[in-house]
Amino acid sequence: MNVLLVDDELNARLALRGILEENFPEITILDECKDVPEAVKSIHKHQPDLVFLDISMPGYSGLELLQFFGDSITFKIVFVTAYSEYAINAFELSAVDYILKPVKIDALERAIKKAKESVNTLEILKENLANNQPQKLALQTGDGITFLNLEEILYLKADGSYTHFITTSNKRITVSKRLSEYERLEQLGSFLRIHRSHLINYNCIQKFLKQDGGTVVMENGDMLSISNEKKQALMDLFSKSRM
Repeated sequence: MNVLLVDDELNARLALRGILEENFPEITILDECKDVPEAVKSIHKHQPDLVFLDISMPGYSGLELLQFFGDSITFKIVFVTAYSEYAINAFELSAVDYILKPVKIDALERAIKKAKESVNTLEILKENLANNQPQKLALQTGDGITFLNLEEILYLKADGSYTHFITTSNKRITVSKRLSEYERLEQLGSFLRIHRSHLINYNCIQKFLKQDGGTVVMENGDMLSISNEKKQALMDLFSKSRM
């Protein structure tokens, strides 16, 4: 893969270059840039496959790089950053990888592997950033990638190391990630994990049943149990919605 390094700190660029050159012979570093304007020119000139991009830089932030490319984005991005957990969640939900400083080899291995295998989803990232928080998920499935609006999600169901997304149109989308990896949805929309096996869109609850310890009936008729420790959290949400 041909890559570009973008970071305003020289030592950070040198450190990343050293790790890449020493451990990843399949990587060719085309150029280094200290800011977004330099990166835009270099990307047009070198046409890299992958850009390692810092977020917090003077002038333009790394997030603003995409604004210069319209619909002609042919490269992938891995964020190399010490940025906030909220922002990192947003990028990960858009299927764009990130590594935290100081950079570790195992994190680079994961990011490079993901960049090689994944479909480019930077258009989804652009849309999410324009809305200040994610509006879509990019779900990697066995036969490709599915883009799903958050409001289309009815609930998520755990199945060992897999998660099934059940949509409002009653479709099932299966991804090879555990349900715990999607708990961040609770920070981004109307979602609550009500049980070790279920994370729901509580706007799609049709009915709450008190029997058998507590059950919710979703809009498609599916009945999902509520764990005792989550029952109060769900009742609090019901109370707020009536205010």
